[in-house]
Amino acid sequence: MHMEEGPATGIRLERKGGVARLILDHPPLNVLGHGLRQAMFAHVRTLESCDDIHVVVIESAVAAAFSVGSDLREFPQDELGGIAKIRFEQYLLDHLAGLPQIVVAKLGGFVLGGGAEIMLACDLRIAGRTARFGFPEIRVGALPAAGGIKRLMQDIGPVRALRLVLSGRPIAADEALAIGLVTEVVVDEALDARVEDIVAELMAQPHDGLRLAKRCLRAALPATAIDTAEADAFGALYRGDNLREGVAAFLEKRPPRFNRPTADRQDGGTEMSGGNRG
Repeated sequence: MHMEEGPATGIRLERKGGVARLILDHPPLNVLGHGLRQAMFAHVRTLESCDDIHVVVIESAVAAAFSVGSDLREFPQDELGGIAKIRFEQYLLDHLAGLPQIVVAKLGGFVLGGGAEIMLACDLRIAGRTARFGFPEIRVGALPAAGGIKRLMQDIGPVRALRLVLSGRPIAADEALAIGLVTEVVVDEALDARVEDIVAELMAQPHDGLRLAKRCLRAALPATAIDTAEADAFGALYRGDNLREGVAAFLEKRPPRFNRPTADRQDGGTEMSGGNRG
């Protein structure tokens, strides 16, 4: 078995017998810092040119979570920094989704925010029954803008995508299966074995056929300009106060005090009561 570690701790790549494993290992919850994402990107670029690898499994070495998403302590303080962050994360996940190999996500525990966006870039998503999925970004004044909105729209449609993004609440694995967010749900104790069965099934198929099937299916997805819209929206959040307040409140463990302007009054107040005018 060949094992490589990235330039930062928290993720490693293992390769053996035509199967690669990207293992998130940043206890306690696999929070995604910039260094971990850079290391992940390096591993993904390596896999792009690995003709001897046919299946990639993304999994967690941490029982409590696949990943709970971004490290809010690293959030940029300005609009340009925010856009640069999102553009890099979009680039990373586009490369992950574009890998020629079949990518299988093994999902246990919490799968939230940026962790859920990683899941969405995978071809097959196998979940343990107690896994929980969600996009809580709205609760800190942010959005799942690293491709999350785009892939949610493609996978589960606008109505369900809106409900997940606007509520910010997590859903159970069975509900995730019912709406098409994951491929399969098994009892937690069977998760490892089921993923290995799927890997074996894939490895038994003609490898050129797997790659061509994935390429054709990906090519059938409609072209979209949503990446630019996501980045622009994320930048716009920096021009207000709510994103900074949401992140600060999360880090300070207090409720956020969001700026919620009241609706404009029609015609500026007293003029609404036209009966008082002569």
